[in-house]
Amino acid sequence: MKQFVFSTSLLFFWIKGKVEVDSRFVKTNLTNTILGFIPAGKDQQSIPLKNISGSMLTSKYLIKPIILGLLIIFFALDTMVNSFIGGVIFLVIGIGILGSGIQTLLIIEKSGNPYYISVPFYEKQKLQLLSEQIHKALADDTDKTDLNLFFDRKPNT
Repeated sequence: MKQFVFSTSLLFFWIKGKVEVDSRFVKTNLTNTILGFIPAGKDQQSIPLKNISGSMLTSKYLIKPIILGLLIIFFALDTMVNSFIGGVIFLVIGIGILGSGIQTLLIIEKSGNPYYISVPFYEKQKLQLLSEQIHKALADDTDKTDLNLFFDRKPNT
């Protein structure tokens, strides 16, 4: 069993999600949030490998948080003239909001319906490894039922 733990929020990096992949299931344990940072329960699923047709990794750019983050950054730069500390606080908030608009998305096709796992851009490597592990588990599951492969591997006696 392979386990992947990753942050699900850019600003609140301590909010974690976990996905486990074994020979029969993909088990997800993700934190639901209100407004992206207030914890509000868990989303737990156990998806059988037989129901998964594949997974896809993509980047997503959300225009509203990017524009809002830029506006707050410009406001912070203007505020630094009068209050340096206040400007720095707004600058950090603006950078955090801007960064939350850049996400990496793992889409798992299960029974024809997409299941989305969204993480900040800096967790992309972990989602790539997770996607590769899902593909490997799907290939191993398919190989178990392939009789031609079984007879090709069987030693001639």
